Amino acid sequence: MASHLGVNPADHVVLEWIGTKDPTGAWRRNLPDVTTEFPFEIPAGRYLVITDVDWQFRALLKPARQNVTLRLSVALLDDLTNSQIVHQSTLLLDDFGYGGISEALTTGFVVDESATIIWHSNPESVVSHVLLRGYLIDRP
Repeated sequence: MASHLGVNPADHVVLEWIGTKDPTGAWRRNLPDVTTEFPFEIPAGRYLVITDVDWQFRALLKPARQNVTLRLSVALLDDLTNSQIVHQSTLLLDDFGYGGISEALTTGFVVDESATIIWHSNPESVVSHVLLRGYLIDRP
């Protein structure tokens, strides 16, 4: 039985990243039975399609009302310096340097089994929480 997206529920993916300065670490997949898969790896012969991005930010060096930008890139697993930006989002932090946003992407972006998702922030600080939602599809 397919979900509202026409996708098998077992192929829905929720990836989570919690409070670290390391933008290139592994993602944790949250499963519907409250277990997790860590590190999440895209299965052979599949693509990961990301359709939604939620993120929270905490300014450490100069907590104040300011704009912050999150960039998500797809990078090769064996060379994280080889990457391409696939999503960019900017928000205004509150007076204490906190902020967050939920975004539903119109087209989303696709990640190959040989790649992963890395993030960068400007200004550099700690992205305190990121949730990525999407689904797996078979490669043609």
